Amino acid sequence: MLFGGWPTGVSVTPAMQHGGPYPATTSDGTSVGTAAITRFLRGVAYQGAPQELLPAPLQDANPWGLPQSISRAGNSTSWGASVR
Repeated sequence: MLFGGWPTGVSVTPAMQHGGPYPATTSDGTSVGTAAITRFLRGVAYQGAPQELLPAPLQDANPWGLPQSISRAGNSTSWGASVR
């Protein structure tokens, strides 16, 4: 959002980015374009959290109706193995 000012002129498009593969940069992100949002993302795990403490979309009831992929309890399955 920009209020009372001038934009930078940099387009927010998938093709717009700064950097590139190593050795052009050692950063895995960019500050412009649609990929810039990844600078503000982080992984969060809620292992063993009670349902009432989970954000609404992560609860088993899923009141927002977002798609979920819930693994059954037990040992982890290796990549490529099917769960029966």
